[in-house]
Amino acid sequence: MKFSFHGTKGEIEEENSRHRYHSSLEVTGTDGSIIIDFGEKHSEMLSGMINDFDGLLITHAHPDHYVWTKRDEPAITIPVYLTEKALNYGIKRPVNPVVIEPGVTFNIKQFEITPFDVIHSIRCPAVCFKITWSRKKEASAKTETAEIQNGKKLKEDMKEIKNIIYAPDILDTRLPKEEVLEEIDMLVADGSSFDVNLVRKRDGMLYGHAMIRTIANWCLKYKIPELIVTHCGKQIVTGDEKFFTERINDISGGNLAFRIAYDGLEMEI
Repeated sequence: MKFSFHGTKGEIEEENSRHRYHSSLEVTGTDGSIIIDFGEKHSEMLSGMINDFDGLLITHAHPDHYVWTKRDEPAITIPVYLTEKALNYGIKRPVNPVVIEPGVTFNIKQFEITPFDVIHSIRCPAVCFKITWSRKKEASAKTETAEIQNGKKLKEDMKEIKNIIYAPDILDTRLPKEEVLEEIDMLVADGSSFDVNLVRKRDGMLYGHAMIRTIANWCLKYKIPELIVTHCGKQIVTGDEKFFTERINDISGGNLAFRIAYDGLEMEI
């Protein structure tokens, strides 16, 4: 399984060579690939390959995640998976929309995907995505021939099921966090703020972004071993990423693998 970060910047004016394009994540397996979010500012490379994916998942309809909020993209013909609220938010619509419901699991190739409501925006509701796949099955496909020849077995300690959460814009989960975050192997989450309060309240409802420090504490509480932040905000884009990484390492006591994603980062999971 491979992660490719095509963009890691939030809806801010600031940018640098590491964070130039709006947050977008490619997930590639042995039997297909998906892309999550496709905002206004994306690379020519991503635009040229967009129809090669088996599906495009949309977390919400803010323009840094969903280009159709601002303009039409009739050349994109792959299925676009999004909630009805997101579909009705933009001024334009995808050619091939597939309406999904929070809490209802669906499949794209080898990926089992469950959207969950998150608190982020009042007018533009968002979801995060839980992506599940079998590592053992994937490893078997890669090593089947070698195993037959060498008589080797798969590592007994390889976890059969891998669970990832992608939540680039999040203040909190709507469901109790244990229902969403327990038994998660990696959280890819909101990097809008390290320690600046971006929480607002209107008509008794909270909205905004959780701080990276807060998200790291979620990981520690629910025993998520790895945290990657994307959708980077002004603090990260104009600041010292090494300093922020060291701060999280101090907070976690070394019990959390942490990194800040950047445009072009590729990871084998």
